[in-house]
Amino acid sequence: MPKTKVRYAFKGLNAVTGIICLSVLIMCTTVFWLKVSAYLLRPQLMKLKVPVNLNNVVLRSGLNYIMRNLLSPVTLPVIILGICYTSICAFGFFIAYNRNTTNFLIYEVLFTVCVVSHLVMFVIFLKDPSSMRLHAKTELEKLVKSYKSLSSMDAASLFLGLIMINLKCCGYTDSYDFFESKYVANKDIYDGVEYSNIAIPIACCEMNTEYKMLDTECPNWHSTSNHQFTVGCRDVFADNCIQRIKIFLYASLTVIFLAIIMIACCVLILKELW
Repeated sequence: MPKTKVRYAFKGLNAVTGIICLSVLIMCTTVFWLKVSAYLLRPQLMKLKVPVNLNNVVLRSGLNYIMRNLLSPVTLPVIILGICYTSICAFGFFIAYNRNTTNFLIYEVLFTVCVVSHLVMFVIFLKDPSSMRLHAKTELEKLVKSYKSLSSMDAASLFLGLIMINLKCCGYTDSYDFFESKYVANKDIYDGVEYSNIAIPIACCEMNTEYKMLDTECPNWHSTSNHQFTVGCRDVFADNCIQRIKIFLYASLTVIFLAIIMIACCVLILKELW
């Protein structure tokens, strides 16, 4: 069978799409199973004015566990789709110059099923993201209930601290969530200063881009400004998660676009063979 332009395009597109899907698959698998996802937070953690040591196995494992639980509704479907797309693209790459119509029919059916499944998931999430929103709120509530202090080097405390600082919020519904907690420490050390009998977690105080408090008296609640005591993280955090997932979903349309072109190439090749 001559190596027509359609076949060249078919092989090239399968190679490109396969590499893209394999890269995403490796990234998601790394985040989900390996204890290196904590290093994704390294730039933010290093800005905290506490001695964070990511070489600490307990801290690294704790951060990885939190991220894995938070991202599991997204990473698991992506891993499954990634395996399917990568496998089908590899199959398409190797049959590009084949004369067997059965191989191309199998390829067409499998890829169509994969694309339809992808589109169904895409539409379901955009139409009703409530399940992911609820999941994000549930995971956040767990973090709030287990918060201790930033200087404790506790994974949940550091992760929640980053959330509250960056999203400028405090607690689940407000700062009173911490008054009911049995784990919150009444002492904390931040930026070389020891705070005793603190009223609210230091992460609830407003900070600049370098994570320095705008008002060093804020943890004792002496200040009436430069804080976010009354702004809960529940809705802000859930909205932030949804927005990030939407960006990822819209980016995934690139794969669907490439897949449709490859299916069209497959149809043209089948016409050649018939």
